[in-house]
Formats: sequence, C-alpha cells, structure tokens
Amino acid sequence: MRDVVGWHLDEHGELTSSRAGDLAGVALEERLPPTDPVAYHGRQSVITAWPSSSRSTVVCGSLRRLRVAVELDFTAGIGPFSGEPVELHWLQGRVRHRWRPDFIARTRRGSRCAVVVPPERRAGPQWQERMAALHEVAKAAGWTVRLWPVPRGVRLANLMWLADYRFPAPGERDREDAVLAAFRQPRPLDEGVAACGVPRLVALDLAYRLLWQQRLRFDWTRPLLADAPVWA
Repeated sequence: MRDVVGWHLDEHGELTSSRAGDLAGVALEERLPPTDPVAYHGRQSVITAWPSSSRSTVVCGSLRRLRVAVELDFTAGIGPFSGEPVELHWLQGRVRHRWRPDFIARTRRGSRCAVVVPPERRAGPQWQERMAALHEVAKAAGWTVRLWPVPRGVRLANLMWLADYRFPAPGERDREDAVLAAFRQPRPLDEGVAACGVPRLVALDLAYRLLWQQRLRFDWTRPLLADAPVWA
C-alpha cells in the first residue's frame, strides 16, 4: 500500500494536504490547481483554460485536455469539474512520486470522479504506477476513476462548433418552444429553422443552443451541416 497525500487548496485558497481518506469531503471540483499548472506529462505543451458552461474556469495542461474538457462540459451526467485540483504525493521504494489527475468532476448524482486522459502511446511503468496510486486514493476517498479518450474527427468538430452556444440566452423561452415544436419529427436543420416562425438567425442560434443542451438531437457520426437531420 502507498501512503498517498493529496496537496490542494482549501476553501480559503490556502495550500494544504490531506490523507487519501480525508479527500472524501473536499470539493475539489470547485478548486484551482494547488500551484501553477504544468504541461501534460511534463512535456512542452500549451497551458490553457476552458470557461465551462457552469461559469467556472477549468485549467487544461494541453490541447488534448482542453478537448476532453469540452466533452465533459457537454456530458449530461457530469456536473461541475476542475482541472488538476489535486497533486498526489507518495513514496514507492526509494522513489518519490508526484502527479496530478487531469480532472476531478462532481457527477449529477453527487459522487466524485477522477477523470484521466490516457497517454497517446502505449502506457509504460510510470503510467501504471500513477494509476495504481490513484485507484488507492479513489477507494479511500469514495471516488470513481474514469479513463476519458480524447474526442476526434467529426465528433470533435461538432463539439467545438456547438460549444460556442453553451451559455443559455435569457428570455427566449417562447422562441425555444417554437424551435422545439418545429423538430417534433426529424427534419433537416435548415428546414426546421425556416419553419419555426422565429427570425432565421435567432432560430438558428437557438437550435444550436438546444443541441448543446441535448434537448435537440442529431447523428453525431455526421457533420452538423444545414441538411443534417435534427429532432426533439
């Protein structure tokens, strides 16, 4: 067994540490990283942030992490989440380790989940050691652990497009209802927008917001073009 300690910020923004079992009650999904973020797996990388739909700023240590953050933000079962909010420290033999899981999320059911982006290449001994330590912490803290592959291709393109519409538009309830009614049956996006009785640009904007909210659906294996079938 590893004696793993998690360094994190407390509710006052002060750096502190907790034993694995004591992390159970820590709202890490609301915290910033304990120190300045580091590049993904120690490599030269892009440090950026994702302004999530819950209005929180999610630190991402790479573009790969940023793409996963977009998908986490879109996923209905995931609530608030943060990037690198805890740094795990442990001793294995004579080797001192430290590592940050990519994200800690609060699920809609109220549990916590450590989300880890798998390596691009084959996982080596260092990766296996990190995952073993994380699973020990998760067991003690009552977390789950989930490997989250980076979205790619058409799915990534659709996510990035719809993410621009992740923030709700206030005072649009009646118009939203009109757009939803136009898609009671599957029909091309452009056709439904034209038929809903709302000015076209406003209706298109609302349709994209409803697609992000998953109140409208479409086939994610296809690009979201004007002729893509959409339904409520």
